Amino acid sequence: MAERLLNAEFARLAAARKLMAVPASTGSLTVDRANAERWISRFGGAEPDDGASVEAGAHSVLVRPAQEAEAAPHVFYIHGGGMVYYSTDTFRPFLRTLATALHAPVEAFDYLKAPEYDVEESVAQLGKHLAARCEELGDRELVLAGDSVGGLLSLYLSLRVLPGVFSRLVLIYPVLDLHTERESYRTFGEGYFLDRAAMRGFTSILRPFFTGRAFDPFVLPEIELARLPDCALVTAGCDVLRDEGIAWVRQLAEAPITVRHRQFPDLPHDFCLYAGKLASARRAVAEIAGTAFRLGVTAEAGPVNRS
Repeated sequence: MAERLLNAEFARLAAARKLMAVPASTGSLTVDRANAERWISRFGGAEPDDGASVEAGAHSVLVRPAQEAEAAPHVFYIHGGGMVYYSTDTFRPFLRTLATALHAPVEAFDYLKAPEYDVEESVAQLGKHLAARCEELGDRELVLAGDSVGGLLSLYLSLRVLPGVFSRLVLIYPVLDLHTERESYRTFGEGYFLDRAAMRGFTSILRPFFTGRAFDPFVLPEIELARLPDCALVTAGCDVLRDEGIAWVRQLAEAPITVRHRQFPDLPHDFCLYAGKLASARRAVAEIAGTAFRLGVTAEAGPVNRS
């Protein structure tokens, strides 16, 4: 099935993963985290020779491209991994690719991981660090982006913690529905890099926090819809999260906001992490940079896709 649906590069990688019998879990979270980062480093994580500089801060990493546009916004990024896996180090090849394509600085935040820390503590600290950086940057245009659970966190922070601060929001294969499993959960539940069982585990960690705060992207009150900045949503066609992203875009079609949707039909979840080595992922990141992060450039980006 994977070979028939996935892009050729990712189909080969999925086949190799199957042949290598990579386990969903070893029973040790420490080992699982190390294995996940080792996989990305080996098959997707080569840092490009692009002249970008990387500045490590106390809570974030800032990538400055070799050539920065004069009026470029400052992009904040919240990475995915279910709040359990990965770090800004894992994302550095992607962050560099994105910063170079945007000609803009991209600053990604680390955050406390579950289950060692609860989601409430992690989100509170993340919000504090993000707010401090926003204040330091003064009147500069600010964009907030994130992938997977980072997309959900970005949406929450833009509406509940820092409303009105960001000019645009970019959500890449985001987690949006913590209550419903749609058809894509069944179609892509195994063998497409984010398995259904793993996503269910992440959901069990996330749901108490967001439910306790009555935060559901599918049931946003009018006051929060009015606060939502121009938004771009990217979905991967071979991803358990695909259908909730499409459903969210359709639900917002009548809302008084700009929503741009781009789907990459033959790519899996987490494809951005492979931009360092796979040409298909690199091309997708370049397209995301040229469209999703430039919502106002409708003449270049084409019509909004609300499919």
